[in-house]
Amino acid sequence: MPSDSYLYDDAEEEAELEFLRESLEQMDNLADKTTQLLKVFEIRLKNLGRIIAPIYKSTQKLTRLYDNIETTIGSLDDIMLFFNVAKDEAETIRAGPDENELLPYLDSINRLKDASDALKQLDLNSASQSRQEIRELLHIGLGNLSQLFSQWLKQCSGGVDPAAYSNAAEIPTFPMDSVKLLGMLATYLNLVNDEVSYDLKLTKTYASIRTRHLQKSLAQFSDMCNGYIRANSFDAPMTGQRGYAETSSRSNPAEVRFCTVRNEHWYEAGMSPFGQYTVNIVKLFQAERDLVRQIMPTVISEETFQNTTNRPFDSYVSTGDKIVSFFLGSPQYEVLHALDVYGYMLENDSVLESLLSLQQNQNNGLAMLLSKLQLHISKSFTALIQLLHNPFREDTMPKQNGGVHELAFNTLTYLLYLIGYKDLLTNIFLPLGDGHWNQGLPQEMSNVAHHASDPNDGLSIFQHYLRDVVDALSRMIDMGGKQMKRPTLQFIFLVNNHSYLARTLRDTMYAGDEDSQSLGLGDLVGGSVVMRIEGLIDRSRKGYVATWKAIMSSFPAASLNPAEKLSMFNQGFDDMVRSHKAYEVFDNDVRAMLVSDAADAIIPDYETFLRQNPDKSPEFARAMKYTPRDIHRKISTMLDD
Repeated sequence: MPSDSYLYDDAEEEAELEFLRESLEQMDNLADKTTQLLKVFEIRLKNLGRIIAPIYKSTQKLTRLYDNIETTIGSLDDIMLFFNVAKDEAETIRAGPDENELLPYLDSINRLKDASDALKQLDLNSASQSRQEIRELLHIGLGNLSQLFSQWLKQCSGGVDPAAYSNAAEIPTFPMDSVKLLGMLATYLNLVNDEVSYDLKLTKTYASIRTRHLQKSLAQFSDMCNGYIRANSFDAPMTGQRGYAETSSRSNPAEVRFCTVRNEHWYEAGMSPFGQYTVNIVKLFQAERDLVRQIMPTVISEETFQNTTNRPFDSYVSTGDKIVSFFLGSPQYEVLHALDVYGYMLENDSVLESLLSLQQNQNNGLAMLLSKLQLHISKSFTALIQLLHNPFREDTMPKQNGGVHELAFNTLTYLLYLIGYKDLLTNIFLPLGDGHWNQGLPQEMSNVAHHASDPNDGLSIFQHYLRDVVDALSRMIDMGGKQMKRPTLQFIFLVNNHSYLARTLRDTMYAGDEDSQSLGLGDLVGGSVVMRIEGLIDRSRKGYVATWKAIMSSFPAASLNPAEKLSMFNQGFDDMVRSHKAYEVFDNDVRAMLVSDAADAIIPDYETFLRQNPDKSPEFARAMKYTPRDIHRKISTMLDD
């Protein structure tokens, strides 16, 4: 049987369980009520959201409207300021910029530009008057800045002597501070000019000022060229000569001068006024290109430089055309000048083409000038050969004095100067080809037997040309001898001229160690040519001796007595000595040779005649005018002045 304590515990637990059960029921009821309350709150919140949403949207619209109104009011304030900009800035703009303080003036123009842009966007009729005033002020302001740019540019644009400086970098232009100011102003003007659509002609402004600077700087060289042309031109024939090209049998003045007037003023390399013109225009253009790049904006710098140099370059080409025309009508010795000019132009051709973009120009004045010059030089080679083959015409006949002919002197001196351009000439001769100077010549004139040792070498072709010129000169001397009216004079002319030719060649044989730079005329022509000419001299000397022996032709005559023979000899001897007084033999060696030949031709035979005719009659004594010593003395002085 369970105890009472156990019964008591069960009853107590049941009571607690009951209490818990009731509590849980109460909690469930409370949870249900809470859920119902929350559902009510949820429904009410949803209703409140539907009510608040339109109010929120209205508030947003109101905020945007407020912002827009605020912005509009601010814009209207700004627009009202734009309407007043013209009035506010007019005094500053019209007064012009202060050279020492340029930024305030630029700020005024910027404000006008901003106002112009703003009013243009509004497109309001009420703004048209303000826009017109602003436009006028911008025109005035930019014009004032353009004038200031011109004023600054003119300060160092009065011309300069480029010849005083060795290269373009040394030529003075502007102080660096001025360059910076000009660059700043040019950049600003170009930028604003594009934005407001004004035609300030900034490129034209720069070009007009600096073009005058370049022309003034180069004027001295153009004047030098024109002065050279005037000083060395001849328009009328010389005294005693026919007019220019009156008939085909007469020479033109240039040929006459080369054939009859010994030139004493030979052109010296490096002295060409047009060569100096070429060198200095390159230096000046290089300096100007550098200045343009420092001052003008990049987008217009090339155009500005081309516009600046167009007229000075055209003047250079025009002067070059005058020089070439002068060469065309000048004697052969001006070819030396033409070669020097051609060398200068070739040396600077690529620089000028790069500077001026001449390759893009179909009307390339420099290329045409070079072409004309090269054509003239090429034709001069044939012209000299032709002249030597046909030198003696009505107005170019040699003088009857037996002296060195002017054509021989001029030709040899010309060749001595010509070889100074050997390097340039070898480049000219190579493309023309071996023997090109003989093209068009009659068969009897062209020396087809001679050829260049290497037809693919310009120097070999040039040497062939020199040999042909010397051969033609030798034939000219032979033709000149035939123009002499007395046999003795003919041989003196031949000896005199061939000796001058041989001595000139012999004296210019000084090559050493095959150094082509030291080759003289004699070296280039060759020793065989000299030996051939010396053979011609020996032949002419024999003829000269024969003319002296002719005056003793009476000695063997059986029909004459000794006194008559002696009288005839005296007459012939006196006439021979007297005629020699009019002959020109200035070379001491040639004089001595002629005197020796004459003495050797006469004195031994004269002494023999006297020994064979010891006649002491009065008639013979009267005829005995000269002793052998007297004859020797007379012969020794017969060529004295």
